[in-house]
Amino acid sequence: FFTFQQIAYLVDSYRQETKEYDFLNYALFVTFFPQLIAGPIVRYHDIADQITDREKNYTPDVKLSGFYTFCIGLAKKVIIANTIGMQADDVFKLGSEHIDTAAAWVGAIAYTFQIYFDFSGYSDMAIGLCKIMGIRLPENFNNPYLSSSITEFWRRWHITLGTWMKNYLYIPL
Repeated sequence: FFTFQQIAYLVDSYRQETKEYDFLNYALFVTFFPQLIAGPIVRYHDIADQITDREKNYTPDVKLSGFYTFCIGLAKKVIIANTIGMQADDVFKLGSEHIDTAAAWVGAIAYTFQIYFDFSGYSDMAIGLCKIMGIRLPENFNNPYLSSSITEFWRRWHITLGTWMKNYLYIPL
């Protein structure tokens, strides 16, 4: 995520979409810990105004909403993902001679949901922490497993990564 954000900053600077070049604001953007390792991927010009003026997003209601979002993300990670992950691990520990069709399906489905709740939980925790600090980040997951097609699934899964790929890979190529 660090690399994606740096590429976006450099390309946006080259395209002159990033107008401000204040080193301290840039350093804060680069080292902003809540979303640095787990996303969501943000573009500098999308949060530059929030870095310089957090007052409009620094209200008690926004902080409370951020705490709530953080708690939801923590529950997704600790309660759901870790519990489902133990089930997936139990299946994957079995030797191939001990895995029947039902166990294989249980392992595959458990692992699928473990990955989702891990990523979604981390993103929600980052979004919540940022709200508490007065910075709003974009949503990163929108119930991808409720999608009716692969295309819709991709649009709902890790939304900011898909947007990044569209803006910095697909369209330029």
